[in-house]
This record gives sequence, C-alpha cells and structure tokens, in this order.
Amino acid sequence: MRFPPPSYQQPYPPSYGPGFPPPAPSSGGPARVGFAVTAGLLLAAAVAVTGLLFFGMIFASDSCGTSAGTVRFCDDSGVWMLVAMFGPTVTLAAAVVTVVLGVVWARRPWTSLALGVLVYATGPALALFTVFG
Repeated sequence: MRFPPPSYQQPYPPSYGPGFPPPAPSSGGPARVGFAVTAGLLLAAAVAVTGLLFFGMIFASDSCGTSAGTVRFCDDSGVWMLVAMFGPTVTLAAAVVTVVLGVVWARRPWTSLALGVLVYATGPALALFTVFG
C-alpha cells in the first residue's frame, strides 16, 4: 500500500512552533535623515563663523595702540587675546563632543543638538564680549 505525497509540496516539512519574529521596522528613518541634515548645516555654519571670527581676531589687536582698544583685550598678558582667538574653536570642539555623546550614550539627538548649539554659542559670545567689552 502506498500513501499519497504530502500536500504541502515542499522539500521539507513545515516547522513546528512559533517561527522567527518578523524584522522590526527601522526606527526613525526620516527623523534620522532630518537630524543628520540639520546637524550638518549647523556644523557648516559654526565652522564658517569660527573661521571668520578667527580671521577677525588676528586683526583685532591693531587698535590696542590707540584709544579705541578695550582695556580687557589690550592688557599686556595676552591671555584675553588668546581667549578671543581660540575660544570659538574650543567651544566648537566641545559642542561636537556634546552632540556625539548625547546621540550615542543618551539616545537624545535633538536635545543634544540644542545643548551643542548653546555650548558653541558661548565661544563667539565670549570672543565678541572680550573685544568689544
């Protein structure tokens, strides 16, 4: 006596029990792209502002021999000159580190981006306050 072939017509019988779960949908696809574009544009603007401030601070000490120079910027130690020149660059690096750590560790990209903008804004503000008093 012969039995008919199984009706499923597959090379192997179906598996028993629950199968593998379907792959999870990618979380935040458009939001990640929006964050990356926003962060890239803000970084490009910050690099441009930092470069312009650095270039301007090279010539900011020209007024120190006249009465137009501020007392803080034109002191003999040169510390405030260095703060005004390198402050925006240091705060730009600190802002990048803040955003990267916020995205990787805290998983809060938009909050860390806002905090990074605030961290960066202190550098140009300090530089301009130093020069113009």
